[in-house]
Amino acid sequence: KELEDVAERPLLEAEILLSHALGKERVYLHAHSEEEVEVSKYLTFLRRRKTHEPIEYITQKVSFYGMDFFITPGVLIPRPETELLIDEVAKEMRGKERVAEIGVGSGVISTCLKLKFPNLSITATDISEQAISCASKNFKKFDVNVELMHTSMLDGVAKEFDVIVSNPPYIAKDFPLERNVALYEPHDALFGGEEGEEMLLALIELFLEKQAKILACEMGFDQKAKIEKFLQAKGFQGLVRFYKDLAGLDRGFILKKG
Repeated sequence: KELEDVAERPLLEAEILLSHALGKERVYLHAHSEEEVEVSKYLTFLRRRKTHEPIEYITQKVSFYGMDFFITPGVLIPRPETELLIDEVAKEMRGKERVAEIGVGSGVISTCLKLKFPNLSITATDISEQAISCASKNFKKFDVNVELMHTSMLDGVAKEFDVIVSNPPYIAKDFPLERNVALYEPHDALFGGEEGEEMLLALIELFLEKQAKILACEMGFDQKAKIEKFLQAKGFQGLVRFYKDLAGLDRGFILKKG
């Protein structure tokens, strides 16, 4: 009842928060339904959730690609759609490429790619110190070797890459967001500029300047035409492949030179 105004599945979230407060798996609640427990920590979690704070920030855990990652306030919560970005760029890889991830966030993309292809050499950048710290914890948790750099785009990165991958901010500045997102998630990881696609176009510009042969990006559902127009204006002669999400909406693209 406490959560029914903020959660689509209030019973599930209530159970997740209680099991987190107890330091147990959720199945424990059903196996020990008669047990009396101390609930002060639980009530604190409920109060936080009632203010629309994302449950992932409260539990410091987010499920992604079938794994549980560490997440902390100030770092973008990874969405299921981003799993598609990993699948799509993986189709283009042989397994020994030099990869740059721009905007590492929580580190889920680099972690999943490294687990798929252990021989990849990955350098990941982010302008957020909180993101760098969060990604570092996840890299240690999953025992993957990824170089982290606290910088914008690839500023100060001397090496060249074969593949650039990014889930950049791509939302327009005035786009209305749900309260849990607008109030709590980092705006610099959400908003791509006045129109939304500014960061995407900057990434394409960077890709065209670099030696990298592949660029893979997530994007907004309504940005395909603008990206196609920009590529045409730049005279891009390579392969352009857009992919859709599970709802059938345009969700990302792959560029290949040559």
